[in-house]
Amino acid sequence: MKFLVLSFLLCFSFFKSQKCYDLKTVLKVEPTALYRPHLLASQNFGVDILENEKTVDKYIARGKFQKVKKKSRGYRLQTLQHSRPYLVKKARTLLEKMAAKFATDTKSFFVVSSVTRTLEDQCRLRKVNSNASLGISSHNYGAAFDISYVRFDHVLKVNTKLEKALEKVLDYYKNQGKIFYIKEKQQSCYHVTVRNF
Repeated sequence: MKFLVLSFLLCFSFFKSQKCYDLKTVLKVEPTALYRPHLLASQNFGVDILENEKTVDKYIARGKFQKVKKKSRGYRLQTLQHSRPYLVKKARTLLEKMAAKFATDTKSFFVVSSVTRTLEDQCRLRKVNSNASLGISSHNYGAAFDISYVRFDHVLKVNTKLEKALEKVLDYYKNQGKIFYIKEKQQSCYHVTVRNF
């Protein structure tokens, strides 16, 4: 009996320690032409690809990452299951400015649905979301966040007026050269990557 328990524990420990991704494979995946600028922009903040929780902790300890508040003027952070509430300083500051502008324009708030992801987070997300990137994401550098366009003021429904107001704010910062964004239809969010302006 002891032998069976010991065997089980060793097997469990072995499988738990295995990475759910292969870094060489991940690095070989070519980004689409639309996504390439996001990836290049995210790599300009002096952050190495975030493989796991330890790499995130390293940048937090160095003061490179700042915590994203759960609630601020113009946005709320949803409960995160596959990402971590940290961003590089410029990304966090810009998120707050965008949210404040949105609140001023609409008297409403939007919901941030995803923030910084490690490769491990992304691998786990892929198991429940087939749209999660197999390759590298700008989320893997602490320079990207997702904003839902179907959740405003904690109400889950299409609101064309608020969606257009949000897109107007995104266009404002895009035209200033501060962000790139993509409207992700299947995830009902805007994927926003902050540039190192």
